[in-house]
Amino acid sequence: MNIHIEHHDGFKLATLAGAFEGSDARTMADELQPLVASGGARLAVSLSELEQINSAGLSELINVVTRARLSGSHVVLIAPSAFVKQVFDLTRLDRWFDIVDDVDQASAALHR
Repeated sequence: MNIHIEHHDGFKLATLAGAFEGSDARTMADELQPLVASGGARLAVSLSELEQINSAGLSELINVVTRARLSGSHVVLIAPSAFVKQVFDLTRLDRWFDIVDDVDQASAALHR
């Protein structure tokens, strides 16, 4: 899995691409956790290029969002790939995560 992070319109945009493997959990934590550690941080995570995800990946996404909420930050997930969307639907995480269709919707959600 690859992670690309850029600054976008007042928030950080992280794009996850490729296949998530077990060893990627530490990388995801190291890259995303600091982005939500300070209060009021805004992070959008694009999942459109993430081909697959496993339980370790789900757990780390949950950890990032939980840490954000506890610190007063906000995380939005953008356009999960078909596989990831199906996993979210089956686990009912689609109801727990804040999921939008594109970067413009993410920007609107993060600036509310």
